[in-house]
Amino acid sequence: MKFTKSMIDVAEECLKNTGTDMSFTDIYNEVAKVLEMSDEEKDAHIGRFYTDLTLDGRFVALTDNHWDLRSRHIFEKVHIDTKAAYSDEEGDQDPTDKQDNQEYDAAMQGQLLPTSEGEEGEEGVSSPDDEMASLV
Repeated sequence: MKFTKSMIDVAEECLKNTGTDMSFTDIYNEVAKVLEMSDEEKDAHIGRFYTDLTLDGRFVALTDNHWDLRSRHIFEKVHIDTKAAYSDEEGDQDPTDKQDNQEYDAAMQGQLLPTSEGEEGEEGVSSPDDEMASLV
């Protein structure tokens, strides 16, 4: 393999030359061809290349593992709004998560939540929730 340029710089040139987005596989094959990588070298460096591509601000991931230069896309098209993923609104929480959070909060306060029908345990047998509540 001849490393006159970094793999990520070669990928940028490749995308500039094609003028359109490319699949990850096509980009990596082109990079390997330009850098004259053997099959063993390709296998050894693919993970590092994917990490570099993901972290480098010049590139943007599109659908179906296609990549392109960020400069060719408007911000609104490629920006992911993370606020929605971290919303604390009641309506955003599914019932299982809500129940888990209530049980956790109760356990942290040393309280037990009433069990729903069909979840009654055997008398005298401590449940993991009872054991956790006793630790607090």
